[in-house]
Amino acid sequence: MRFARPAWFAALALLAQSAAFAQDPEREVLPEQRQRLAFVSPTGLTPLGARMLFSAFHASSGQELWITDGSAAGTRMLKDIRPGFRGSFPVWQTPFRGRVYFTATDGERGLELWRTDGTAAGTSPVIDLRPGEEGSMPSELTVFGDALYFVANDGSTGFQVWKTSGSATTTTRVSSINTGPRAVARQLTVAGKRLFFTATTREHGHELWVSEGTPQSTRLVKDIRPGIEDADIQGLTAVGDSIYFTANDGVHGAELWKSDGTDQGTRMVKDIRPGEASSRPAHLVALDRMLYFAANDGVHGTELWRSDGTTAGTTLVADIRPGAEGAIASPLSTMGGRLYFAATDGVSGAELWRSDGTAKGTALVKDIAPGAESGSPARFAAIGSRLWFSANGGAARGVEPWTSDGSSAGTRAVADVAAGPRNSMPLGFRALADAVLFVADDGHGNERLWIRRPDGRVALVGDPLEQRLR
Repeated sequence: MRFARPAWFAALALLAQSAAFAQDPEREVLPEQRQRLAFVSPTGLTPLGARMLFSAFHASSGQELWITDGSAAGTRMLKDIRPGFRGSFPVWQTPFRGRVYFTATDGERGLELWRTDGTAAGTSPVIDLRPGEEGSMPSELTVFGDALYFVANDGSTGFQVWKTSGSATTTTRVSSINTGPRAVARQLTVAGKRLFFTATTREHGHELWVSEGTPQSTRLVKDIRPGIEDADIQGLTAVGDSIYFTANDGVHGAELWKSDGTDQGTRMVKDIRPGEASSRPAHLVALDRMLYFAANDGVHGTELWRSDGTTAGTTLVADIRPGAEGAIASPLSTMGGRLYFAATDGVSGAELWRSDGTAKGTALVKDIAPGAESGSPARFAAIGSRLWFSANGGAARGVEPWTSDGSSAGTRAVADVAAGPRNSMPLGFRALADAVLFVADDGHGNERLWIRRPDGRVALVGDPLEQRLR
């Protein structure tokens, strides 16, 4: 049996990556790196009132929690949770009841659940689920109903689903699945009044589970691939009260499935690529109570599909690139009742396209890198009535931030952050009042925090660095 990768793997990866900067107290630190706002690698931008919370690395404090209002004066490390150069490695920042919850270590406890109200005094641990250096490694923080749910390991039952109202006394275990060190739960996804997730048992492998929030209501939905083999469930996506996902029942390959939380109501929607071969639905997204996704039926290549949950209602939207090579080159994003994505028609390279869910309404928005070269738009974020993304404007500019209102004329580069042909590789676009924050390379190999103000100016939030922070 194949056991799924633990949900906290990403947190460990971040810890290891950040530790590479901070593990040597004897390393050279340049004077510019001692500046108060010389932080790099901001991640997990999360709104907290009128400010933005994020995790970032500073040469003096390691990876810690920071907060900003978009100005230099209003930007600071929120709290040195683990004093010294090692850092507390905050991850999984999630708003809940006016606070932001996250996972961090103070050096005495391992990675545990914390919360903050945006002040140093109001930043504290919620509970020490697994006393000692190992920590319970909370992950998958998800708001469901009136509680915050997460996956954690208390040291004896494995990675189970837990919930909290924000205090140690209200933190309880929801699942008891195959309790033991190899237990794994992940992919927490809310659909209506149910919390869906996947979990591993010795008898069934990694399959679909559901809960209404109590231990008594937590149950296996269906053994999609009977026996100990995993169904390889991916991409849980809510549409109304139902959940869509890809799964392999061992007969039809990886295809589109749907569930209402019952055994009888869990079924393959359509064998898009008939037989044992897989259509591999990917980039699932909900729009107007329909599901849109990319799939390969073995004839048209990877193209845009839609489904209303029925076999007859699961159809190809458009064959953007005629033939078997396929068109879709990015995840799907939604804005203003339309889908946006990167695709190629075989002539223009991978460029920005939009669709209203019909073949006639599926069209190229803009050939960002004219000709066969690809603009490769990616890392989409819908903010108000505009789409923000990264794209390659050509050899003279590299990969920089772009924005679009859905029209060709309204699709334009925001700034040349890493001047010239260098790539700033922007990501993490988030609204902050009338401005937009994002992360991008400063041209020296440092990921920094930037702000695009309402007047169109783009500025660094922090102290400038002339060399890469190593």
